[in-house]
Amino acid sequence: MRHYENLVIVKPTLTQEEIQNSIAAIEDVITSNGGEIAARDAMGMRRLAYAIDKNPRGYYHVVYYTVNPSAIAEIERRFRINEDLLRFMTVKYESKREVKAWNDLVAKAKAAPAKTEEKAPEAAAEAPAEEAPAAEEAPAQNAEETTAS
Repeated sequence: MRHYENLVIVKPTLTQEEIQNSIAAIEDVITSNGGEIAARDAMGMRRLAYAIDKNPRGYYHVVYYTVNPSAIAEIERRFRINEDLLRFMTVKYESKREVKAWNDLVAKAKAAPAKTEEKAPEAAAEAPAEEAPAAEEAPAQNAEETTAS
């Protein structure tokens, strides 16, 4: 079994639930062809360098997995058929050096969700505090405009 990485860009026009279903379908294609998923890295919605099918943004998702080389043709064929994908890219890791880099990327991807979970409560606590002053300033500006008239 060889080591692979797939970067897929999902259409931004889909709802969050549809994006998750599309990613689940992508991972199902890999596992149904004998692949074993090692890690996932949801990079989120990002701006594209250029518009693809009139979409300036896309949802990036990386999957690290191992599979027999004979299954890659079928996996890529199924990716081409999927209309929810704007683009995909398959990277094969062959040499010992590349496999070591793949293992490092897998470890990094597995560690990333733990960090985002720790930061999530802090961000949730800070977000309302930032919104409140902006809401208070808006009426004050309107009051000044009416008195100046």
